[in-house]
Amino acid sequence: MGDFVKYQALGNDYLLVDPGCGDTVLGAEPAPEAVRLLCDRHYGAGADGLLLGPLEPPRPDTPVSLRIFNADGSECGMSGNGLRMFALYLAEHHVEQWRAGKPFAIRTRGGDAEVRIVDFADGLVRVGMGLPRFTTVEGDGDSGVGGVAVPLAGEGPDTVVTVTDLNLGVPHTVVFRDRIDGELAQRLGPALAWHSRYPEGTNVEFVRVHDDHTLDAVVWERAAGQVPASGSGACAAAAAAHARGFVGLEVKVRMPGGEVEVSVARDGRVSLTGTAREVMRGVLSPSLRTELAARRAAPGSSGSEGP
Repeated sequence: MGDFVKYQALGNDYLLVDPGCGDTVLGAEPAPEAVRLLCDRHYGAGADGLLLGPLEPPRPDTPVSLRIFNADGSECGMSGNGLRMFALYLAEHHVEQWRAGKPFAIRTRGGDAEVRIVDFADGLVRVGMGLPRFTTVEGDGDSGVGGVAVPLAGEGPDTVVTVTDLNLGVPHTVVFRDRIDGELAQRLGPALAWHSRYPEGTNVEFVRVHDDHTLDAVVWERAAGQVPASGSGACAAAAAAHARGFVGLEVKVRMPGGEVEVSVARDGRVSLTGTAREVMRGVLSPSLRTELAARRAAPGSSGSEGP
């Protein structure tokens, strides 16, 4: 397959490196510096993040281990878009029976996710994202569904923003507004993503309720900034909107990159259905491989766990 396969899901793109295909160019333990170079859109292959897996030969009845990295080199606990891409790769290159819709599990730092390929030819995949854990500013386990007022520096109407915090393998902060756009995300996203109340950062979803089964969302990720779409972000938006009574159990989430379907079970668990596509298969130049090897030889801190 070369050195990597590149996938995209609603414009959110990842490089996939399979350790079973010889020298992975990243080594057994990817250094943050090497991941950053490989994902750099000017000096490397370019992507929002990196998928490293499967970490062992896949077996039909055993969870398949995957590590997910952000473009800044930090490791990510869970990615709804990344899981759909990885599922398609596994079905094409490792376990053919998964193409026909047999459920299987993918193991990440954020937990196990049950996955089912709905339509292999169209790249349509359903992923169980688990049970959202709503949190308060104090982190005492109370619901926090009604929202918490967060003060921001500066002047104007957004000196205080009401947010709903939850965790879906990684932290999310949902902000409901009557109007949302990229300018809002650019203005408030960085201030919220690295607010002092979030020591490890948070991913921010700006959400507008269109009707009782449709949401519009713009996403600002703590490790990548504004992105066209986010699978886990869409799930966070739907879970928060459902908990507050804005939408029902089946929710369409529309983002600049496209739309996904989110289902909320009676017990609160959420699942995500959407498409992913292979974009390219690549071979790195000898000079880039040499530079990656030099960077992985002296790994630095992996940083915070990203989106």
